[in-house]
Amino acid sequence: MTEDFTAVTDEAIQIRHYLHQHPEVADQEVATTAYLRDRLTALGYRIVTPAKLKTGVVAEIGSGHPVVALRSDIDALPIQEETGLPYASVNSGVMHACGHDFHMASLLGAARALTAADFTGTIRLIFQPAEETHVGAQEVMESGGAEGIDAIIGFHNKPDLAAGEVGILEGGLMAAVDQFKVTLHGRGTHAAKPELGRDPIIALTSIVNSLQTIVSRNVDPQAVVVLSVTHISAGNTWNVLPETASFEGTVRSFSKAGRRSWRHCHYPRLQPV
Repeated sequence: MTEDFTAVTDEAIQIRHYLHQHPEVADQEVATTAYLRDRLTALGYRIVTPAKLKTGVVAEIGSGHPVVALRSDIDALPIQEETGLPYASVNSGVMHACGHDFHMASLLGAARALTAADFTGTIRLIFQPAEETHVGAQEVMESGGAEGIDAIIGFHNKPDLAAGEVGILEGGLMAAVDQFKVTLHGRGTHAAKPELGRDPIIALTSIVNSLQTIVSRNVDPQAVVVLSVTHISAGNTWNVLPETASFEGTVRSFSKAGRRSWRHCHYPRLQPV
């Protein structure tokens, strides 16, 4: 058993390094999908990916019920890797910075171990696309990839836990995520004559400074909601007021009530994208 575990672990590390070198962003995981499909086919899994699912893989082993699904995400982030690792990303501007390479390698390791396991029913492996854009789970469900499942198990890496430790919490552990983007349209002018324009940057900074009142004055204090503005864009040079300015960010919540409270607050046009 120890030798088998060591072999699975060593192979999973090699897989993780390869996947880390070849990341792809959400809904563009074409090469990743092909790699996963080939490895699963070699292990004897049936590929049952619904035709509507353009990227990602659904595969099964066994038959009948119960149907237990094991899930991993597969997409990377649009980030330039600067780690200097020997297996750093070879795809410019794309990096597995959130651990999805580790998730895939872990599930492929489990897939290998399960081929020698004695179980009743069906094991379904779901390699979900587009987690980072929070649409991939819906894509899998709408395609039929989650139909007939009796139970589903997923996990996320948590670097602050020691190796070998598993964290389990009753209730929500990972927050729901909503994304928003706001574009303000003003009137451009030279910076020396601001009275001739309508400055969208002033409006943007005022709005961003006020956004936390959504949480502090619209959300139940006992609800956990976090609002973060993460990206601001305006202008192209130092001496011209721009025509437009935009910002985007995310809201994280742990309950349906908390999610509803920010979506239906006193900023009716601030809606998820």
